[in-house]
Amino acid sequence: MATDDGTAMHGQRILARIGRWTGALSLLSVAWLGLGFPALGMVLAARSAPRFTLNALVEPVEQGGRTVAGACYREQIGELIHVHLEGRHEDFGYAQGVLVGDRVARIETDMMGVFTERVPSFAARHLLLGFVNWNNRHLDDNFTADELREISAITAGHGAWHDPFLAVSPSYARGLQYHALHDISQYLIDNPLVHPPQVGCTAVAVKGARSVDGHVLVGRLFDFEGGRCFDLDKIVYTVSPYGEKDGRVSHRFLSVAWGGMAGAVTGLNDAGIWVSLNAAATEGQHFCGRPIVMVVRQILERCATIDEALAVVKAANVFVSDGVLLASALENRVVVAESGPHGMGVREMADDHLVLTNHFLTATWATDKANAERIASSTTAARYRRAEELLLARPTHDPASLLAICRDHTGAGGADVGFGNRSTINAWIGAHLVIADVSAGVVWVCEPSHGLGRARAFGLDGPLGEDLSLPSDPELDFEEAHADEYLRIKEDCLGALRRHDAAQAGADATRLLELNPNGFEANALAAQANADPARRRELLERAKTLQPAYRSDRERLEQLSRETTK
Repeated sequence: MATDDGTAMHGQRILARIGRWTGALSLLSVAWLGLGFPALGMVLAARSAPRFTLNALVEPVEQGGRTVAGACYREQIGELIHVHLEGRHEDFGYAQGVLVGDRVARIETDMMGVFTERVPSFAARHLLLGFVNWNNRHLDDNFTADELREISAITAGHGAWHDPFLAVSPSYARGLQYHALHDISQYLIDNPLVHPPQVGCTAVAVKGARSVDGHVLVGRLFDFEGGRCFDLDKIVYTVSPYGEKDGRVSHRFLSVAWGGMAGAVTGLNDAGIWVSLNAAATEGQHFCGRPIVMVVRQILERCATIDEALAVVKAANVFVSDGVLLASALENRVVVAESGPHGMGVREMADDHLVLTNHFLTATWATDKANAERIASSTTAARYRRAEELLLARPTHDPASLLAICRDHTGAGGADVGFGNRSTINAWIGAHLVIADVSAGVVWVCEPSHGLGRARAFGLDGPLGEDLSLPSDPELDFEEAHADEYLRIKEDCLGALRRHDAAQAGADATRLLELNPNGFEANALAAQANADPARRRELLERAKTLQPAYRSDRERLEQLSRETTK
């Protein structure tokens, strides 16, 4: 018996050791996933900055109201920043970093705050950053050597003068990821770790019989919720690229973007080619590829016709889907390239007008499930219908009328649905609003906030006369005084409801209705904060009539109604 007992105890000790080793290995596996994998991703994504050469090492000098760096300069035009870049790509890249690196630092700080808000868990943020870095470990393969040297020069200029995040990550590594921000944010929309921002870009165009003078006119509202600085610190770039031997090798262009950006999202070149992009959704997206902002930059710098631009879009190995709006003054033509990782459709303008929101309409994508889901569940179809309605409401349009369309925040048929409704064209989340007379080569860029400020006129060489400006929206003062207050109280009310703090939720809901009486969210929150079943039902029924933005909003209101009638 003693021998049997000893054997049993020995076996138990072996099992205990196995259990401890298994537990230790499990902990190591968790630690690897939580710490090692993200760290490895960051290491693998790190790249040495490509070497570049400068004709001269420039330093910023204040001169006649401008900050000058060699042939380049920065100036304040009202509430907008204008930056003129001229010379070799590496020279004006470094000059850009020197001139606007302070804006890059502000944007990075803002983006980090938004990232924390969208991904509240520190562990989730760590994992997500690791995944993004791992995923983008070959991102630089999707840039040309010239583009990488320009970005290297930008980040070197930024790092030399303004970079407060050098201890976190090298300027170049962050700058490279910055150029894929639009694409990364799109493929993270469906990630369960992220509380995603929603897309809401809208663009309109007219020509011929629908334009007062027959000109090609375009209006676009670019919505991007990466932080307020994308609205407050937008930059109008005028760019004159030169080759290595003084001869101009590419088109001059104007671009509306942000500090530190070599790519573009909105612009016009000296061949009369306009290009802007709207996010979309199709099946089979890639997780790495050529950033769409570099495709837009390539079009601005290299293309003189729409067919040339379409060839650039088609050849690009993009990793997410976008509608690329192309207009040509000389060809009197406007199209949308519906571009995705697995195909491209081309939608021509019909009846001298065109609308682009965030879904595709060509036969190429007719059976695509992701595109169909975007149409069914998001705000893109409602905004498309409203923009079409406004374009057809008058026989002809001018820049001022296109500006009014891009500022519109009413519902179908002009119904008052309050402000901040994502199913309206301008939900007061826009990063920039731009109107262009493509035929005349004039671009109007709105000052903050969200496209409501004065629209200042620019040409390819810089700002034009004050007399060409278009006025601010009458609601600008209200937006600046109360929009942030509304958003803050809305979050407070949601928090009070979660805590079952009826008194605080009721007080917050009362103020929300005072600020935005026709907003469906304000009415829905007021219903949830109200203890009287009859009044609760009344508020919910009213909310249903105020054009709830998303399918999920409509479903939530129906759920609340069912709970109220129980």
